[in-house]
Amino acid sequence: MKPSPAAEKTHRGTPAEDRVPPREKLGLGLGRMVVEGTHGSQYVLVNPVYNMMMGLNPGLISLIDFIKRLWDAMIDPILGQFSDNFRSRWGRRLPLMLAAIVPLTLLFAGLWWFPRGVSTNYLFWHLLIVSLVFYTFYPLFAIPLAGLTMEATDDYHERSRIVGVSLAFGFAIQIGSQWLPWMVYQFKDPVTGESDIITGIRWVSAGCVVFFILIGMLAVFLCRERNYHRVAATQEHIPLMASLKSVWRDRQFMTVLWARFIFCFCYSLVGILGSYMNVYYVFNGDKEGAFGVFRFLGSSYHVFALISSLFFFPWLVRKIGKKRALQSAAGLLILGCICKLFLYIPGHPWWQVIVLGLNGVANAGFTLIPTAMVADLADEDEVATGYRREAVFGALLAWFEKAGNSFGGLLSGMFLVWIGFNAKAMGGIQSDLTKELMKYSYFAAPAIGAITALFLVKRYTLTEERAYQVKDELLRRRTQKASQA
Repeated sequence: MKPSPAAEKTHRGTPAEDRVPPREKLGLGLGRMVVEGTHGSQYVLVNPVYNMMMGLNPGLISLIDFIKRLWDAMIDPILGQFSDNFRSRWGRRLPLMLAAIVPLTLLFAGLWWFPRGVSTNYLFWHLLIVSLVFYTFYPLFAIPLAGLTMEATDDYHERSRIVGVSLAFGFAIQIGSQWLPWMVYQFKDPVTGESDIITGIRWVSAGCVVFFILIGMLAVFLCRERNYHRVAATQEHIPLMASLKSVWRDRQFMTVLWARFIFCFCYSLVGILGSYMNVYYVFNGDKEGAFGVFRFLGSSYHVFALISSLFFFPWLVRKIGKKRALQSAAGLLILGCICKLFLYIPGHPWWQVIVLGLNGVANAGFTLIPTAMVADLADEDEVATGYRREAVFGALLAWFEKAGNSFGGLLSGMFLVWIGFNAKAMGGIQSDLTKELMKYSYFAAPAIGAITALFLVKRYTLTEERAYQVKDELLRRRTQKASQA
């Protein structure tokens, strides 16, 4: 495809006033660590603890995952609207984050503090009820933080950099989370000498609570609200339905949302198979051996994602723009899916580092670039409507992401049951047919999602040149308004 004249122009530099200071970057990054740590660590621990260790049916775990994420997704737009309309002497984002941090982290620990010797029926209801309460407080922290990230700068390229830094902190905490199942196994019963997983998960979760509270409080202290006094404090309250109708008619925005939904749905459909492939395909049912190796393998995924968030994708966006950079991420994911067919080998776990590296880079792109795109679209929305509503835009992006994860997660556990997976099988050994079905579905679903997203993104037309035109227009309006005040 021949580049457009706009694409051939020299890229604009970022002026000093649009660069986000290190203190604020650190605050946004620490906030992201709380968001990814409390949420992402669940996906590292839930199946190993509740299914592999405690024997809860994976179909029931997927059902809980669907219910809790659907609940989370349903309240996201409401809390986004609430945050955009909230007024206080301290702003519209930071007080909500401060109110959420303690109950959020305590509820995270509550997920793992169940009595010894309980039935699987008890485990089901414990996980469901605590999860629903947890995901009531989770968006109260996550959605205002997303609004702060989007409003941190007005610059097209600085947005990619700030989102990349924020995501890097998130991927860093996920590197640590890969070690949690292994850490649980290190607590031994003093009498038998075998792993005491109940004691282990309690101590591990208690340590997480202390850590998350400390960095969450620090994030609130370090962050600042750029748009509150200059725009939001004086704008009238925006009805929720009016906001939803307005953004729903935005074709560019909906393109980004559907691309993110398809990617998340197809990825979540087989996402839990990463650990299952190692335990049951590569290690033939040896859980402790698999978790010992996977702490390094899972960490490698997030190391690649962290590095590409900080360096690769901000550089790539500057070279070829956000649209083509997102399409490049889709291409890398397709390549990674093809490699799954050849690099998951029983008894040889280390070859999959190549797969995990490609997946990590692709996932970083599919998280970073849509967030930066939505920040640009929020500016264009302000030019068209006069309203500043980053949190609603961020909440809807999160809603489509969570809806994709919810429906994919629901079907994933059912798929495990359908292919004949049995966590209580003697020695944990699964049939050859079950393991082969794991392998090929683990390849196919994300590849289909990436191909679909690749073509969806072709409809996105907001260029760097147009983004700077929008920025200049907003600056003109704000300057004019300030001179009339």
